[in-house]
Amino acid sequence: MKRILFGLLAATSMVAAGSLIESRWSVVQAQDCARRLVATGDDIPAGHDVQETERFPNHLLEDHLKKWGPWCDYDIAANGTTSSAEISQGQLAQTWNLRPDLITLTVGEQNNQIVNLITSCFNNVKDHEFAEASACAAIIFGNSTLYTNLTSNLTTIMQQYRVIMAGRPKLMVAVTGYPNPYPKSLDAGLKIVELCTPLMDNILPCSLRWVQLPPALELIDQVFKKLNTTIENAVKPFAIGSGGRFVFVNTYDKLRDHCMKMEVEIKTTVEHPEEDGVVHHHDDLSKVNFGCSEPWFVAGDDGTATPFIYLQPSTPGVLIDASQTTSGMGVYPNDSGHKCISDLIWEADTLEPGTTPLKWKLSVPEPPNSNICQSSQ
Repeated sequence: MKRILFGLLAATSMVAAGSLIESRWSVVQAQDCARRLVATGDDIPAGHDVQETERFPNHLLEDHLKKWGPWCDYDIAANGTTSSAEISQGQLAQTWNLRPDLITLTVGEQNNQIVNLITSCFNNVKDHEFAEASACAAIIFGNSTLYTNLTSNLTTIMQQYRVIMAGRPKLMVAVTGYPNPYPKSLDAGLKIVELCTPLMDNILPCSLRWVQLPPALELIDQVFKKLNTTIENAVKPFAIGSGGRFVFVNTYDKLRDHCMKMEVEIKTTVEHPEEDGVVHHHDDLSKVNFGCSEPWFVAGDDGTATPFIYLQPSTPGVLIDASQTTSGMGVYPNDSGHKCISDLIWEADTLEPGTTPLKWKLSVPEPPNSNICQSSQ
């Protein structure tokens, strides 16, 4: 009796939540909602650092779905959403009530400790604390509990989606992975000489610090790959069991060549007692970009941590002043990045590669398009 009563109360609560959402969105979107996109998850679908029109759910609606019928977009994602919060804080219940025809799910990156990839580890890299960045990434990579918990939460969410599918036989679910916003380790390694050589008296300590960057970037990249593999593996049995109505969307590969910018400028002032106190100012150096020339990530605040300690000792001379500025770094996709993600969802393979894109499952008679996520977009 108690279980029946609890079930009735839960159902009533979900219906009430759905009514509130319907009321809110009916005002925001005065259009026929014959078919519905429901975007759920964390900061990426919520559009962290971009305008509403630049979010990938909006691109998916405007660039694709609305061309083939009266679709509307319910973006219920929220910044900071973890995989457990997706279940416990309303998004999963809201998805039920919105009667979706296409669901996008993006969760995992904001989970406890995993989020350090784009917070603590990011700050370490921006401040040129590369050994600390490596240690930060190693902790995330080695904690198997993080990935077990993510798999469990994803399984719970997708089991609920499968129940929704039973009543909505054309419903599709696209679960996205995460792009790595950091520079590639090899590309960054090639820029070290370019940065350090003009410092003249401080080439050696500069080089000793910056050779720590490529290993840190490589380890961070391995964590992103592990996160994406965890998500993909969680989706796989549902994709097989549903005949391709669940699909994992790989956002890593296409955005890898459009990482954040990481433009570094170091200035030093060195006094030379051996030259009767002559002072050399190395402050007219060009900036060196360790990142991508066409970034698809929103630039955040500049890094200005002092490099004075790690640039010691000067040879010859005495270092009397030093500063560094790192600009262009950021972890959330910009408009071009979001457009790419929307295109990847639209073209995602639901069965064998190249045979059945997601759009076909939505009854869209459009040929597959592999020419997506180009720089000209």
